[in-house]
Amino acid sequence: MKNKYLIPFILFLLIIPTFIFLLRPGIYWNMHDDMQIIRQLEMEKCFQDGQIPCRWSPDLGFGYGYPLFNFYPPLPYFIGEIFRVVGFSFVTTVKLTAIIQIIASAFAMYILGASIFGSVGGLISAIFYAYAPYRAVNIFVRGAMNEAWASVFFPLIFYFSKKLITDKRFSPQTFIFLSLSISGLLLSHNPMALTFIPFVGIWCLYWLINLKNKIKTITILILASFLAISNTAFFTIPVLLESKLVQIESMFVNYYHYSVHFVSLKQLFISNFWGDGPSVWGTNDGMPFMIGYVHWIVPLFLIFTSIYFLIKNQQQYTAKITLLVALMGFFATFMAHQKSGLLWLYLTPIQKIQFPWRFLSHSSFLLALSAGSLGIFTKKNKFIILTVVITIVTINWNHFTPITFGPINDQQKLSGLAWQNQITSGIYDYLPQTASTAAKSAAKPIIDEINITPPNYEISGLKTGTDWSLFNLNLKQNATITISRLAYPGFKITDFGQNIKYNIEPKLGRLQIDLPEGQHQIYIKLSNTLIRTVSNIISLISIISIILVLINTYGRTRNRQSKK
Repeated sequence: MKNKYLIPFILFLLIIPTFIFLLRPGIYWNMHDDMQIIRQLEMEKCFQDGQIPCRWSPDLGFGYGYPLFNFYPPLPYFIGEIFRVVGFSFVTTVKLTAIIQIIASAFAMYILGASIFGSVGGLISAIFYAYAPYRAVNIFVRGAMNEAWASVFFPLIFYFSKKLITDKRFSPQTFIFLSLSISGLLLSHNPMALTFIPFVGIWCLYWLINLKNKIKTITILILASFLAISNTAFFTIPVLLESKLVQIESMFVNYYHYSVHFVSLKQLFISNFWGDGPSVWGTNDGMPFMIGYVHWIVPLFLIFTSIYFLIKNQQQYTAKITLLVALMGFFATFMAHQKSGLLWLYLTPIQKIQFPWRFLSHSSFLLALSAGSLGIFTKKNKFIILTVVITIVTINWNHFTPITFGPINDQQKLSGLAWQNQITSGIYDYLPQTASTAAKSAAKPIIDEINITPPNYEISGLKTGTDWSLFNLNLKQNATITISRLAYPGFKITDFGQNIKYNIEPKLGRLQIDLPEGQHQIYIKLSNTLIRTVSNIISLISIISIILVLINTYGRTRNRQSKK
């Protein structure tokens, strides 16, 4: 094996314990956000039905549907659909998606760490990152797959932004890869993207300090960000402009208010408690919020080491970066603690992330990156490095097995009470504003209510998809029909191809039509609003442009190589 592949191979072997549970066939685990399978199913139905991008999820909201993926980041379910196409079950798909996330985040950190601290430092950072306790909480306790996927793109954004700033020549590939990394974060988790901005901003400013042509480089960084927004416009623009159409207020009040979920110093630095219960007011939480003993002791040691080397005017490059990143890591930790309450009060946008302890995602990333300098400061002392790595694996590997799990298959998960729990979970999260309350019972097939009784009406030829329904209706007298679909901007109803007006039933916010006696062919379809249409076009143009640039760049590179 070539030397350049040796350390990545060692890294892969060392992180196997973090995902070995997920390789067990037919086993699934209890998680707080137990909607991974139903979301994957809804995404799959959209792809099969040609609803691309997926916006309306027909089974959710007790079968009335709501615009889940108009607001909920879709990336993990795009990736999961690859496994579904190959033929894996939904249960296995969720586990394989989690495995890919664990491996990808570790190797992304290795790439970043190695670019700063060398291959050994990259290995140390990657091990710290892979075994961070909060990373285990996201997968095996919370089931927060979107937040977990965001952690893949933190190191990639740091790596490509640094490379774009410090490389002497502008590289279109680096520019595009930075844009794609930002795109990945935007499509993974909105709160993580929002709260990551200050950290990546400080990171970029650090590398810009000694740069002569700052304005040009800043412009390029801004353009990369705009390109990322263009790539993801199909999702990001509706999130920004159409959130007013749904009742998201319930996601930020009462239990979900940020003030309920600060954690204590003991929970962060001292406690070794591990559980799969909820986060509650106070410090009697049922879930763990530890940083990890080694995960904070080593970066703290490295802060003092960096200060020592700065005073001695030695190892300046490593010391400055380590000090910057470690301090940012501890600041991210501080944001999870009650003492940061004043910042939360005045920085109102961050209140939308609901849980202050979500900053532990950033803390885990930054402290792990700073740990890579251990390979430089210890002069690659194999005994010290080996001791630290073994200690981390030994202390933390058992966190990567869920507390409650057992055998289950797709049929069991998508039927009975398990099915009902999934289609009603989060029923208020994206409920359209037209509804005064969420459904308390399951929707009926296409017609929920009609003010006449059989045999005065007859339904035939019913066909339905993710965002459309078609049926014939024979009425022997005038009738008011309440459709088992929630009203939402973009829905259109036709009768034999002619647009007809509809009303909105005030309680559940359902579509309601008045029809005269006679034969009718009713077609209901969710069409794109102007905002969604423009967003789709922007994304399509942006993605095609990136593909063409990459093909052109690859072609020119091949031509140069062939001439040598």
